[in-house]
Amino acid sequence: MQTNVRTHFSESLLSSPDASELDIPGEDLSAEALPVGVTDEPARRAVDRGLATVVTFVPPLAFALVLYLHYTGWARITLIDVAIYATMHLLAIAGVEVGYHRLFAHGSYKASRVVKMALAICGSFAFQGPVIWWAAVHRKHHRYSDRPSDPHSIYIKPDGREDYNQGILQHMLGFVHSHVGWIWTPHSTRFSGWGTYVRNLYRDKDLFRIHLYYPYFLAAGFVLPAIAGGLLHGTWKGVLTGFLWGGFVRVFFTNHLSYWTINTLSHSVGPRPFRTADHSTNSIPLLFAVPTLGQSYHNNHHAFPYSSRMTYHWYELDLGLVILKTLEAFGLVWDLRAPTAAAKELKRIKPSTTRALGRKLETPASN
Repeated sequence: MQTNVRTHFSESLLSSPDASELDIPGEDLSAEALPVGVTDEPARRAVDRGLATVVTFVPPLAFALVLYLHYTGWARITLIDVAIYATMHLLAIAGVEVGYHRLFAHGSYKASRVVKMALAICGSFAFQGPVIWWAAVHRKHHRYSDRPSDPHSIYIKPDGREDYNQGILQHMLGFVHSHVGWIWTPHSTRFSGWGTYVRNLYRDKDLFRIHLYYPYFLAAGFVLPAIAGGLLHGTWKGVLTGFLWGGFVRVFFTNHLSYWTINTLSHSVGPRPFRTADHSTNSIPLLFAVPTLGQSYHNNHHAFPYSSRMTYHWYELDLGLVILKTLEAFGLVWDLRAPTAAAKELKRIKPSTTRALGRKLETPASN
């Protein structure tokens, strides 16, 4: 007897995505040819595996190393190290959440050329891939969220089967896949025709150039904190600690312990204030809202992916929106999109549905 781990969401699911959930800019799914320079050749998968190896295993090892260096007294953790880490985390996550995600993947606002380029470059620091590729994967995720063809669902295997939905063991495997395993899977990272999801982004020459030079900006995300560490500490040891704290330790916390948890916890744990066709939740918002700049309010986002904001109540914290409002005050961004009160009310889960959801949780279904 196997428990269906998705049963407890059933009362709040739409049978299929509605128009707001499929408000995805830039798609050209009818096109047959890929843009020039885009390839799905298996030969390039060796590069993918190499990068996946580094981003999966080196960051936690780097964190263990800085703890060891601190314990032995060779390089004590200092406020300078923490400041370098925090600065690089903010730059990288702002680039990913405010730039890669809200601007390039969803077109939720408009920005000046300088802001667009700065966000794309900072997002490249995060070690989450080139900007146009990232947007393509994310747009596909929204089109097929928690259904076959989702690149990184906790419920769907890479080949499209729903086996991860059946039983606790399979659900644990799904957790690994959606958290980090998907970046090892060609089905998720090199799916055929991924360029058709982002044709509008290819037309932006500045963005395309930053996309092509991604390796250099990625490297800059490690070189800059190393230089800062050397200058602020005034030693070569400072270069090393700056490299570690602003580089791989930052990647460990930024990706492994915060942003990547969106794929897992934010599709399995937490409240669902809005009805959607997937299993998105607002997962542990007070814990993850700060390091993800608001993305932990994930059900809010999946209900209205075109919105420039992730929160709709005074007690919800969206630092990404704070950044956007600040830039808007200086005229650097404009036309921030958001759902109307009527649109929110239409999708809001009513108390009667919540009570039914609680009853469903008490009696899990079995196959």
